[in-house]
Amino acid sequence: MASFSVDILVPVWNRPVETRNCLVSLVESTQEARLILIDNGSDRETERLLEEFAERLGERALLLRNDITSGFVPAVNRGLSRAEAPFVVIVRNTTVVAPGWLEPLVELARARSEIGLAVPLLVLDAATSRRGRGKPDVTVTEVSHGSFAAMLIRRSLFERMGGFDEELDGDLLCLRDYSRRALAGGCLTLAAEGVPVAFRDEVLLGSPTRRRELVSASVATVDARWGREASFLVYFPAEADPEVVRARFGVLLRAARMGHRFTVAIGCKLRRAVSAAGLGSLHRSIVVEELPRFFAPSALRRIADRCAAEENDLVWVAGIDGIDLPGEMFFRPFAWLEGEVDAREEELYRREGEQNPVTAPADCVTVAISDGTRQGDERKEVAQ
Repeated sequence: MASFSVDILVPVWNRPVETRNCLVSLVESTQEARLILIDNGSDRETERLLEEFAERLGERALLLRNDITSGFVPAVNRGLSRAEAPFVVIVRNTTVVAPGWLEPLVELARARSEIGLAVPLLVLDAATSRRGRGKPDVTVTEVSHGSFAAMLIRRSLFERMGGFDEELDGDLLCLRDYSRRALAGGCLTLAAEGVPVAFRDEVLLGSPTRRRELVSASVATVDARWGREASFLVYFPAEADPEVVRARFGVLLRAARMGHRFTVAIGCKLRRAVSAAGLGSLHRSIVVEELPRFFAPSALRRIADRCAAEENDLVWVAGIDGIDLPGEMFFRPFAWLEGEVDAREEELYRREGEQNPVTAPADCVTVAISDGTRQGDERKEVAQ
């Protein structure tokens, strides 16, 4: 029996046209991986399609069947339980990939043992699915959560903490919860964005009322487990010491990993130091905005007003304590924010007997895409 370095899970419930497009793109673009196809109670047309692919791919395919539709997340968990490769990738059957999409995810996970989940560049545009046959650099940054459209999971992480919570919404909140669980176990979630992966928004099934009830219950569950997520505006004046700013970005990174969102307004003289240290691309939930040399207070007020309109209960924080603050804006001291981050980390993420979460800032990483190697021997294994 052949050994594969990557297992790709594709849960399928009908949609034969999209499923065929997805599988063709995977077969053409990822010859080195095995496909685990989970037929989640599909109609006969889709069932025959999956049988044909499994037969043609031989040992490169494992076909699992559910007699009834069990839901997307239970199907994912079943596929994860049958995976054998060190890296497992979840792909929706409405996603279309292109050559070179998988390599940066695997290379990044191999290079950095603290990475538990990784997502590619996801785009809502099917026309981009065939672009990118070259070897572009890959932009790497931490993100708040993964995506069921396409996502790599380290199998050892799944073996240690189990699958996705099937009682949650099966979407964003389920993904957030898994990334928080991974963080509590010392693993990070990153994006390695190079070759675009095209996906479609999923059509949500069931009545709108029941869907709202499920989302509301999921919000309450995730908030109870990991605390409510909040939004902050942090202000660093132009005269701030760059080394102090760098250290305090480490606090912001820890908080962003726990779901908080930050807009960081910096004085113009700090831009070069922030860019050189890679602080502007640590985490997608940390957005840096430069203030102009002149009229900085009014510019800061405009940023604050915009952020307040976009985010409920925005909290303003002074990046440097004891400085003159513009206007009548009320800023909490940075020591308060650091104390809040320390308290949440201690209460929710440092579990007895488990590894502490990663706290060191991640460096900005550029990964070169390597050529994939073709898997020669193609046989099959079908599980019913």
